[in-house]
Amino acid sequence: MKNFFSDKLFFKNLFLLIIPVIFQELLNSSVNLVDNFMVGQLGEVAITSVGLANQIFFVFNLILFGINSGASVFVGQYFGKKDFKGIHKVMGISIILSLLNAGIFAISIIFAPEFLMSLYSKDSAVIAEGINYLQVICPAYFVIAFIMAINATLKATRKTHFPMITTFIALITNIILNYLFIFKLGLGVKGAAIATLCARCVELGSQLLLIFANKLPIITKPKNYFSFNKSFIISYFDICTPVILNEIFWSIGISVCNMAYKFSGTDAQSAIQITGTIQNLFTVMGVSIGAGCGILLSNVLGYGDIEKAKEYSKKCMILTVIISSIMSVILLILSPYIINVFNVKDLVKDYTSKLLMVVAIGMIFKTYNYTTIVGILRSGGDTKYTAILDFSSVWFIGIPMAFLGAYFLGLPIYVTYAMVYLEEIVKGFFSSARVRKYKWAKSLV
Repeated sequence: MKNFFSDKLFFKNLFLLIIPVIFQELLNSSVNLVDNFMVGQLGEVAITSVGLANQIFFVFNLILFGINSGASVFVGQYFGKKDFKGIHKVMGISIILSLLNAGIFAISIIFAPEFLMSLYSKDSAVIAEGINYLQVICPAYFVIAFIMAINATLKATRKTHFPMITTFIALITNIILNYLFIFKLGLGVKGAAIATLCARCVELGSQLLLIFANKLPIITKPKNYFSFNKSFIISYFDICTPVILNEIFWSIGISVCNMAYKFSGTDAQSAIQITGTIQNLFTVMGVSIGAGCGILLSNVLGYGDIEKAKEYSKKCMILTVIISSIMSVILLILSPYIINVFNVKDLVKDYTSKLLMVVAIGMIFKTYNYTTIVGILRSGGDTKYTAILDFSSVWFIGIPMAFLGAYFLGLPIYVTYAMVYLEEIVKGFFSSARVRKYKWAKSLV
């Protein structure tokens, strides 16, 4: 352990990367928390409808993450080589794919909103409110597609403080507009959607302003973003396709788990939405270490220092476990106070309290897996294995456990939730074994 803490260069590089990421993820989670808190003042139907409508966004967002996570592998390694022409090409592909993803989801929301909401709820009031929210928030999908594509490039090129600044601007905008539209103008759930849409537009505008004002080298002529040839596209999709498919099937799988929770009732679903929001706040530290690890390792691999990458991977895994364990204890201490800010019935609060006990233990495994899979294995392009692992764990363990607990056995929601978390334990065993084989430790560029 003494040797672990003695590597000052590792900690300096990692923390310079992850501190802005931590703050950005905290701000992102705070945006969701503020939304849920303000909407939560409108009652269980409102908070459940927005939470379930955002399940569609959850799938969309994770596919975006897959697209841009795959792109980040190349951007990070190109940055290690100081090859900005390669970075521009990767940006072009990721922007095209991100916007295409937004278009598919927007069309689905426009033409089949009732069908989408009915997947997650049997409550007609929840479905109606969810449709109102979806129809207003729909254009934000295109804005978010741009934001995530650019943010991924900024992070992979070690400009992690830029997304932090723009997310902070979005948070302040969202709080002010939420208060105005939800409470002052009385627009309810629709007001929350308008506020989020406006906040995302402000975020994109701020992002572009910062990039051009600082004349970052990721800026080039428009044609340079789309100057890729056939061999470049083939190599890009060889690495990125498994990541994209991974996030598609994993996000759909998690969404199917949420479909199973509808059999536990609206109160249980309300508790799940609140739990998810609180969980995101406390997994930020562990997830940020994984994200920083991915950036650091991809830069080191791009530079060609394979042994240094192996050494750093071990330190990242240890650090993730330490930080996540600390956050777990803090969550257990603070959860009663956080739950009380929500204006929901006592039964929902009781469910949430028990769910957070499950989360406190499970998030150690969850963040560890994020570091091994997203931070380490993907940094060297070991994307096919991670895709198979993620797919298998959620579809063969998580989903069966969700339906077994909620539908077939009718167990309390917190017991079902604990059963679903078994997938993280199994996944952790296999991801650790893969990391130790070092097949991922290679340069792609």
